[in-house]
Amino acid sequence: MPDEKTLKPAVKAEKTAAVKKASSEKKTAAKKPAAEKKPAAKKAAPKKAVKASVTLDDLTTAVWKKIEKKSVKDIPFAIAIQVNVYDVGTFYIAVNADPDYDKQVIQADYYLADGIVEASADEIKKIAAGKYDFISAAKSGALIYRGDLTKGILIAELIK
Repeated sequence: MPDEKTLKPAVKAEKTAAVKKASSEKKTAAKKPAAEKKPAAKKAAPKKAVKASVTLDDLTTAVWKKIEKKSVKDIPFAIAIQVNVYDVGTFYIAVNADPDYDKQVIQADYYLADGIVEASADEIKKIAAGKYDFISAAKSGALIYRGDLTKGILIAELIK
């Protein structure tokens, strides 16, 4: 069996060799270009319900489809109602106002309007869908009407 004096230098030499080897491995590892790391995949954010924005074209088309096939022969005078839709725009509904057309839905202001309706796009969509309770909407403030009430009622009946 080897004595203690011969073992100590051998153990020391082994440890020194191991330390040198580890340090040289670190140096070569540092010299090697690191593999490109791919960015971590992003987690998909939970989808929020996005409310589809309503355009003035959508609203005027919906109102026109509601009145286009209805007869206005029983309405003896011209009616023009301006509709101001919050954050969307303005259009008007005219009946017997033009000799060439008995009904019109036009995207513009009508400065000589018989009445003015102010409402949100949601309220106008509800009106165009039919069976709208104008009285309840006016009482709750969801719809504001100013002007000739008789003509407003005639247009409301036409849209129903």
